[in-house]
Amino acid sequence: MEIKENKLLGVRYRETPNKGGIIEPIYIIMHYDEASNATSAIDWMTDSRSKVSAHLHISRDGVVTQLAPFNIRCWHAGVSSWAGQKDLNSFSIGIELQNEGREIYTEKQISAAIAVCQTIIGQYSIRDILGHSDIAPGRKEDPGKQFPWERFKPLIKENYDGVT
Repeated sequence: MEIKENKLLGVRYRETPNKGGIIEPIYIIMHYDEASNATSAIDWMTDSRSKVSAHLHISRDGVVTQLAPFNIRCWHAGVSSWAGQKDLNSFSIGIELQNEGREIYTEKQISAAIAVCQTIIGQYSIRDILGHSDIAPGRKEDPGKQFPWERFKPLIKENYDGVT
């Protein structure tokens, strides 16, 4: 994978209107979409009435769809904070994974998400990969207990201790 002009090359692109402002991302935030299919999730995030978005959506089949350039602020984190910073939308790239919240993630989906994260980490000064639950505890639980953190944290942290 390769990023050019803040977009992944070779993936589907469908622009969301739910964005605004320039960012320099330092976090990747993992989410699940709570949708039964990728089309409805992407339709929702590209509908101006929803007021939600993410930079990427990854289907259960591993299909990656980009909704906004990585240097543009998307509306995925809501009220959030981490390491003394508030409003994580202004500091992060949001990745939505197709999952209703209780499903095991597919290998195709996780492999695609790892490849995407590795590419993003190679392009931007990413400090950590976090879950929505990390930055909005008590309010959000995604990406859920079934998310394989042991495969993602080592992309950033050499000695991952099992805690996000």
